[in-house]
Amino acid sequence: MNAAAWNQMLLAPWRQRDRMAPWARWLLWMSALLACCLCIYFLPQTTPVVITGAGLLMIVATWMIVVGSLLLQNHPHAARLVPGHARRLREVALAVWVLSSLAAALLLWTVARLPVSLPAVWLPMAALFALTAWAVRQWMLWFLLSFGPALFFGAGLDRRLAPLWQALRALWEAQTLPVLALVLLGLGWAVARLFGDGDAAHLEAYACWARLRRASRDGVGSKRGDAGAFGRPGEWLARPFDRAAAAWLRHTLATARPDEASVMQRAEIVLHGQQHWLRQALGTLFALGLAALGFLFAFTMAGKDLQGHWQQGAYGMAIGLASMGFNPGFSLPNMLWHSRREQALLRLLPGMPLGARQNRAMAWMQLRQCLVAWTLTTAALAGLAHATGDTSLLCLALGALPLSPGALLRPPARMKAPSAWTVALPIFGFLVLGWGLYAMQKHWSVPLPLLAAASVAATLAVGAWCWRRAVRAPDALPAGRCA
Repeated sequence: MNAAAWNQMLLAPWRQRDRMAPWARWLLWMSALLACCLCIYFLPQTTPVVITGAGLLMIVATWMIVVGSLLLQNHPHAARLVPGHARRLREVALAVWVLSSLAAALLLWTVARLPVSLPAVWLPMAALFALTAWAVRQWMLWFLLSFGPALFFGAGLDRRLAPLWQALRALWEAQTLPVLALVLLGLGWAVARLFGDGDAAHLEAYACWARLRRASRDGVGSKRGDAGAFGRPGEWLARPFDRAAAAWLRHTLATARPDEASVMQRAEIVLHGQQHWLRQALGTLFALGLAALGFLFAFTMAGKDLQGHWQQGAYGMAIGLASMGFNPGFSLPNMLWHSRREQALLRLLPGMPLGARQNRAMAWMQLRQCLVAWTLTTAALAGLAHATGDTSLLCLALGALPLSPGALLRPPARMKAPSAWTVALPIFGFLVLGWGLYAMQKHWSVPLPLLAAASVAATLAVGAWCWRRAVRAPDALPAGRCA
């Protein structure tokens, strides 16, 4: 009976998977496998690192999928009315937690050949897996996982807590197994506390988590989510964005005129929704502020050797900058789908262009926002490249440029409902193309001006073809009516 129940609980994520476009997931897996194989073939010295990193990523991803499914199955009504339901969920979670953390520790200990004992590797892995499980339920814990190390070392807590660390290390060396058992029992209790028994607190927590899950699912399709799904912190963080958007709306209505420029300015608020240029700009500034705060604490660890830290983390910082600047632009076409019900009313606005003029106005509105974001992001990447002395970082901008016309100039009237694959495909293509150009310039010494010329030529060719196709298509609004 227990084996059958465990089987149903563990297989629930697989049976509830999205069955639309299964080839997309296979293509993603095959691309990741191909990237690992190419890295091992061209850089044999990185084989242990690649195998360890890929294995850890798969183990952590599987653990988070299982935890998310078990939390979804922990409905308050089932926990209160079905005998033994909550207990089985806890048993499954504890078993998967032990096995996954032990597998990750064995992978690090055998493949990476860490110079410590297996229990010393298993203990931090168990703590990390327990923390990620709670982060699935409490989204604010991701800030602790992201900025915790930088804040800990940046504030000098490693030096202040050195005596305590020495005492704990001595205790660990003297009583390894009892300390390991005691800590694992505490972490197991924390994992078991993830699941409720159907009381009022569980009902409220499950409702909050369900809203957060729904907002995350809507975000995959670029649909605007409710900030209330993130609780009071989410409402507090979203308040400046909402006030700025309301102020811009009042400004556009106060200066409204029956001409094409004014009409498209007002229509852009409806068509782009959450990805409106004002919200994008404010979101980017907020993210840059958080990153600058993290860098400030991280650089305090470097002392006088700031240049070394800039160079070591240059590629990671470039990926972050490029993702903040380019990814929102790729999601603009999907926003047209979510506002299609209001687009029939937008056609009735005085001064709204129709026919080919409407197609040109829509295409230019999409391209303009993307080109401005690309220019500013490229300038930021150029500054980072100058600071680190690595001009290859500009290859990320060159990789995003040729994909922009194809992603943004699709005829809106013929578009279909966005899915996770349509959202991720341009981003995945930009990362692959940018990484390929980076490898060509960094390892094969292809001149950067030659790569830039090829990128611009490809962009112009693709853009000319997509522009002509978009202009000749049926009227852009409402989106999706010819699909």
